[in-house]
Amino acid sequence: MPTKDEEAIELAKKHYQIEEGLTHVIRINESSNVKVVEPDERIILLEVNTNTVPAGIMPLQFSPVPSAGIHYPSVIMEVTPDEFEKIQTGELKLPNDWTMGEEIPKPAVDGEG
Repeated sequence: MPTKDEEAIELAKKHYQIEEGLTHVIRINESSNVKVVEPDERIILLEVNTNTVPAGIMPLQFSPVPSAGIHYPSVIMEVTPDEFEKIQTGELKLPNDWTMGEEIPKPAVDGEG
């Protein structure tokens, strides 16, 4: 079974492939102040998508789907580029004292380099 980090990268790659407007995928770190069942066992991603509508930050939770290669539960939050800018400036807050972690870069398309 892949590690949580390996699977987060793979999940982001899949999302980049199917979401044409996806420009950034950022890992989210959970606050140690919030008690969640097995917080280390879920993947939380913030996705910036030019093709989404502004709706604020709405975490959507997904169960694992081992048959599709997804072994960890996940939480996905999709925001517009403007909402992402507001998160970066602190005007818009992530829930549960979550913080932004590392960005998972968009994979290079064959022939790019």
